[in-house]
Amino acid sequence: MFQNRIGNIKTCFVRTFAVAAFVAGGLVNAASAQDVKLRFAVGANESETDGMSVGLRAMRDYVAYKSGGTMEIEIFWNTLGGSLQVTEEVKNGTLDMALTDDSVLGTFYPPMQAFQIPYLFASSPAAWEFTQTDIVRDMTDAMREATALRTLGFSQNGFRNITNNLRDVKTPEDMSGLKMRTMQSQVYVEFMGAMGASATPIPWPELAPALRTGVVDGQENAAITVLDGKLYEVQKYMSVNEHVYGFHLILINDEVFEGLTVDQRKILHEAVALHCELANAIKTAGDIVAVTKLRELGMEIHVTSPTEKAMFRDVSQKAVVDFVASQVGAEAVELVLAAAKEAEDRLYHE
Repeated sequence: MFQNRIGNIKTCFVRTFAVAAFVAGGLVNAASAQDVKLRFAVGANESETDGMSVGLRAMRDYVAYKSGGTMEIEIFWNTLGGSLQVTEEVKNGTLDMALTDDSVLGTFYPPMQAFQIPYLFASSPAAWEFTQTDIVRDMTDAMREATALRTLGFSQNGFRNITNNLRDVKTPEDMSGLKMRTMQSQVYVEFMGAMGASATPIPWPELAPALRTGVVDGQENAAITVLDGKLYEVQKYMSVNEHVYGFHLILINDEVFEGLTVDQRKILHEAVALHCELANAIKTAGDIVAVTKLRELGMEIHVTSPTEKAMFRDVSQKAVVDFVASQVGAEAVELVLAAAKEAEDRLYHE
C-alpha cells in the first residue's frame, strides 16, 4: 500500500515534513538494528541541479541527520543498470532500494501500464494529487503482494511534448500526416495513429540524423531532453502539449522494509517524502527554464491551453485506452481513469 502521504500538493513550494524511518533488516548490511546501511541504485548520472538528484541527496542526508548517523543510504549512480535492471535487483533482494520509471513496472505488474495513458493528467499538480488516491495506494499494495516491491513514494519524471519541422501543432488535426519518432511502445503507435500521424521507432543515438535528413518529421520528449539533446538544432517547432506524464517511484524490497524498526520506517517515509517534494518542485520549475531557453535558441514554441489539451485527449485517448485494456483488463484501466478524475476534481473544484 502506498503509505507515504506527501500531503495536499497544490503549489511548487517545498514544505517541511515530519519524520519517519530508515532501513535495516535481512538483506541490508547492518551491524545492528541501530546501525543500518542501505544500498540504493538509480539508472542515471548524478547532477548538481536536476530535481531527481537534489531530492535523492536530500533523502540520503535526512536519514543520516534524523538517525544521528546510525543509518546510511549509499547511492549508486548509473552503475548497477537501468531502471529495469535495478527494479529486478530490488525484487530479487540483491539490492535494497531503487528509483525506477513507471514505464518499466508493467513488466513486473501489468496493471501499471495504465499509467501510460495519454492525457491522464491535466497538469503536474493533478498528477501529484493522483498519487494520493485510494486507488493508487491499492494498486501499489497489490504490486507489493505480487512482487515484493514496496512503493515508498512517487515523484515527477516529467511530461513529454511534441517537436517537428513542418508546422505548429496546436490541435490534433495538425498532427495529421506527420512522421514521428517514438519509443518502441505500442502505446505511442496507437497514440500517434489516433491523430493521423505515423510512428517510427528510432534509437536515441540515431534520432538527430533522422530528423536532419527527413526520415522523420518530429519526435516527442520532455523539454529538458530536447534542450540537453540539442534537438533544437534539428527541430523548428515545439508544442508543449504534455501528452504523457512520467513518474519516478522509490521502491524498497518488502523484506528489507519489514526488518526495520518502527522508528526507522518513520524516518525513511519522511525522507522519501522530502525527496518527492523537492523533485516535483524543481522539475516543474525546470520545465519552464528549459522551454524559455529553447525559445531563445530559435524554436517556435506553443504552450497548449487547458481547452486545447482537452481536444487532444478527446481525439487520442480512446485508442490507447482500448489497447491497454486489451493487455491488462478493462477494470484496471477504469480504476486508473477514475483515480485521475478524482484527483482533477479535488484539485480544481474544491
